[in-house]
Amino acid sequence: MANNRVIAAGAILYECDSDVVHTLDIIAKGTVRASKGDVVSFDLPAGSIIGIGECPDRLYTMTYEATDEVTIFSYPYINEADLVALFKANPKLLSMLVTSCTRFAYNFQRAALEAMEYARSEQTRIREAYEAYPKLSIAAGVKPSSFPEVEKIEPPMMLDPARGWHRDFIDDLYSHSEKLKKEIFTIPSIGLGLGLTINTYALETREFLTLIFDYLDDIRETSAEFQKELDALRKKKDPDTASTEAAGEGAAEEELDASVTDCLAALEAFARPNPESFLRFKESLTLFKRQADPYGGDDVARKIRRDLTDVFYEIYVYTFLRSYDVRWEMIPLGVRMFLLFGYVEQDLAGEENTRKLAAIAETYRIGASRYAISGYEWLRLVYSGQEMPSKNEFDLDYPAYLADCKRNGDIRDADVKRLMNSLIDRLKFEVKNLFATANRITFGRITTFVPVFDKENVIKPLEQAFLSAKRVEGELQRIRSIDFRAFYRQSVVSLPEVGLNSFYLDEEILPYIILMPNIGSRASLWQEIDSHKRTTPARMVISIFHTENVEDSFTKLFAEFRWEMCKTEQGVHWNDITDPSLTSMYCDYLQFYRKNSSMTAETKEKLSIALKNNSNNFKKIFLADYLTYIKYEAAGALRLNKHAREILFKFCPFTKDLREKLKDNPQFAEFIKQHDFHCAQKLKPMQTLQAKLQKAGMSLPDPIYLQMKFYEK
Repeated sequence: MANNRVIAAGAILYECDSDVVHTLDIIAKGTVRASKGDVVSFDLPAGSIIGIGECPDRLYTMTYEATDEVTIFSYPYINEADLVALFKANPKLLSMLVTSCTRFAYNFQRAALEAMEYARSEQTRIREAYEAYPKLSIAAGVKPSSFPEVEKIEPPMMLDPARGWHRDFIDDLYSHSEKLKKEIFTIPSIGLGLGLTINTYALETREFLTLIFDYLDDIRETSAEFQKELDALRKKKDPDTASTEAAGEGAAEEELDASVTDCLAALEAFARPNPESFLRFKESLTLFKRQADPYGGDDVARKIRRDLTDVFYEIYVYTFLRSYDVRWEMIPLGVRMFLLFGYVEQDLAGEENTRKLAAIAETYRIGASRYAISGYEWLRLVYSGQEMPSKNEFDLDYPAYLADCKRNGDIRDADVKRLMNSLIDRLKFEVKNLFATANRITFGRITTFVPVFDKENVIKPLEQAFLSAKRVEGELQRIRSIDFRAFYRQSVVSLPEVGLNSFYLDEEILPYIILMPNIGSRASLWQEIDSHKRTTPARMVISIFHTENVEDSFTKLFAEFRWEMCKTEQGVHWNDITDPSLTSMYCDYLQFYRKNSSMTAETKEKLSIALKNNSNNFKKIFLADYLTYIKYEAAGALRLNKHAREILFKFCPFTKDLREKLKDNPQFAEFIKQHDFHCAQKLKPMQTLQAKLQKAGMSLPDPIYLQMKFYEK
């Protein structure tokens, strides 16, 4: 007999190593976070089962916490027979239950792999810290002690019981679960067998996870004395920090959080990075500040900036990994400012700017927006596996990059799968490729870039330059209220229930707009799709503090997306006029304008000057024309020639409200008439089908309903 409960958001359902497993709990509503210490965690959505992978009558391996209000149905769980009974008692839910088991086992395996990576990184951190310890002691004026027990710490050597074909089995079940749950999971005997088999593998993974945490407890206990000694050394301030504190006697500075006024110390205490790396970071920062012209073009200044940049991202990765499983509000304020803005020191940022940064960071909320996210939040999506790493400078995504490394002999076959599943390696790939490169690009002055926040780069008040999630989403809405098709993609779906084997559906897929931790002047489209999947969000980057006109920057950014997305969809035919598209018609218009008899001499002269000023780059001409089209033409202020206007309206038509306002304008009347006729022609067969289905007592499939709404716009 099922017993239902409603759990308040934030409540702990079961505590790791404290509560005993007595029930199987189906989550009917809400999401539950499963976690193990500060090392691994994953979410269980509605339909998941709490208890899969746990041993009945033993302590829970994970802590289960309600992230929002949760409703669960609980069933007794004393032995495997209870699991069998649950499956057999719910034949209609069998497919959902097996899918839930598969998802849990998949996430559990990833959690175990993540824990193993963490264990390896902890052992590496301790080893590197121990190797750097003598040098650090001497620098602090202390005689190094001996810690022979630390020298004996070995890397984790335990074998993963879910390795090999077991893990592949779960991975493939998960990746094909959408298909299998309709064709396979619904068969009673197969569904039951798969559910029990998956649970067995999840239990093996549980034992593996237990071994990893035993190992972590062991190395932490073994290195405790050494860590205490290391922490004592860290508390000894270097001369630069001491002089800063001595100078800071004003009441205003004392009002700031200690982690802000001494951010470097807060970073070191929180992230516990490799001591040698952190020492290099502080030394590079000191050299940068001592330069008469830190942004100069001489070799010395360039080397200092390069060294500071390289070690900055090392420290950023350490800090990110430490912060991943810590509640955002619990991270020291100064560390949050480092993660969001690259802030490291009050002297470098300036007191007024520091206060503004602190005020923004204090109120910043992770996850406040689905589309406008900080660079830190983007890395969380990649590290958690929700998004694949971005393409590198050679336009290779992560799987293609690993395949290329294998081809070049840099890695072996066995390394490919390990690196593919390695969360830390995926993170480092993203930091190196998108994060570091986009940070430099959005800054605007590539040759003089440094990732630390410096008051010298503040050329616009921070409160005016700051791009909040609300402000960015406002820009998205602005462009959609003018060019409503900006983010629509076309895909093909099959609807055999109404006799349609292929139906073209236009879906709106809004982009990720990633706010990079700098104050800069550029926005850039990083990639228009994820890998080869055309129904995935684009990735756009812009400084979190933007110094240029925000509306113009976003309009050009969306124009760039329009151009590149069309090229992607058209493939090799992107400039082939026999296959009409936005890019092919624009290329034809610009390439052969001199032969266009309907174009005036004045228009041709203007085009000639524009092409010369833009080095015959057709894309740049389009970006400028699109900006004019959105900014002026949509308001009825005509600035474009009729040829550019016709192409833009054909592929980037205005919303219905704007078309109504412009339909009496002779420059738009014919275009609007043609567009409305085209939409009516597309709607007609769908309306006929709708009437036919209603007569037969059948409902209209969702894809057709959505497509009708699309054309009605």
